[in-house]
Amino acid sequence: MKATQVAVVTPTARERFAAARPMIIIVVFSLLLVIAASILPAAGYNNAPVGIRNKEGDGARALAQVLGDHGISVRDVNAQQAASVDENTTLVVIFPSRMTEEMAKAIETRTNVVYVGLEEDQGSYSVYLQGLRSSRKYSSKTWLTPGCTSDIASRTQHLQASDYVLSGTADGWNLCFSDDGRNYAYAERSDSGRFRALIPDSLRLRNRAISEGGNAALAINAIGRTPKVAWYSPTRTDTPTGTSTQELLTSPYLMPAFLMIIAACLLAGLARGRRLGPLTSERLPIEVPASETLIGKARLMRSQRAYEHAAQALRSSTASRIATALGVAHTADREALTHAMEQRGLPASRCSALLWGPPPTSEKALIRLANDLDALEKEIRHD
Repeated sequence: MKATQVAVVTPTARERFAAARPMIIIVVFSLLLVIAASILPAAGYNNAPVGIRNKEGDGARALAQVLGDHGISVRDVNAQQAASVDENTTLVVIFPSRMTEEMAKAIETRTNVVYVGLEEDQGSYSVYLQGLRSSRKYSSKTWLTPGCTSDIASRTQHLQASDYVLSGTADGWNLCFSDDGRNYAYAERSDSGRFRALIPDSLRLRNRAISEGGNAALAINAIGRTPKVAWYSPTRTDTPTGTSTQELLTSPYLMPAFLMIIAACLLAGLARGRRLGPLTSERLPIEVPASETLIGKARLMRSQRAYEHAAQALRSSTASRIATALGVAHTADREALTHAMEQRGLPASRCSALLWGPPPTSEKALIRLANDLDALEKEIRHD
């Protein structure tokens, strides 16, 4: 028995590249997504009220840009960062009434703090108010003068009266901008090297009102006292030792990370997926007998019950061989082949039913069709 010689085929550089292409695509896209994730949080915007990344009317983007133009660094901070800012940083707390008591006490230990937006703090005596009271008063929108010894108020010169004011006579507070001697639009105190400021109406810092009257001067002079500013918007679940669930859900890094995971899954699916493309020639490492290929294909069709596909292959091959036997060109149409078979004395209805009839619906019908086609071919060849 003669041994079959087996040729070992070494993949070419092009074949190696084709095999590694899915992994190369995944790596490249992953790098691009990582770069995008590092850029998006720094350049992204949001719609947080009085937020430094909100460029709409209710945001404070304009104030942050002006402070930046004066060399003052402004950044968003979470609860843990807010409770640990250094003495060279002014901590701005937006809507302080949303803080827990634990968080409010932790922030009170910081050196420079400016509380903005006491709209939700009406009638309370919170730890950061230190004896003052926040309330709402429907003002006449008159212009107010400082009326106090504060340098910040003096540089502001004038403010328009607003609906949210401070009242009280607590010791240590410098109360400014009043139209009746009882309600004030700004308060500050400096003792033991610590600075505190209260701006009850957050509208003064918002983009749509920052340029009105002395709002910009008040905000810049009260907040821009140090080279760094930390902007903190508290929630009712913040703690000074950790990050709240809401902060995690609103983190600017969450969406890029989520998109990166989805993109990686899609790329992995595309890389591992299979598609039926055009047939290509391939050098096989061993020779496969044609009979084995034929049997394997037949078993595949049988397992899938592809009776129509098998019948079409049988009819096409039989029609091609009959056309050769009758001297009809392979490019001829159905009528020409039928006419040639009629000239041999075969009924046209029989030929049409066998070669172009309806497909079989069972294995028995397929076997019967194969036998009939074989008989038709033998009959024509014997004539």
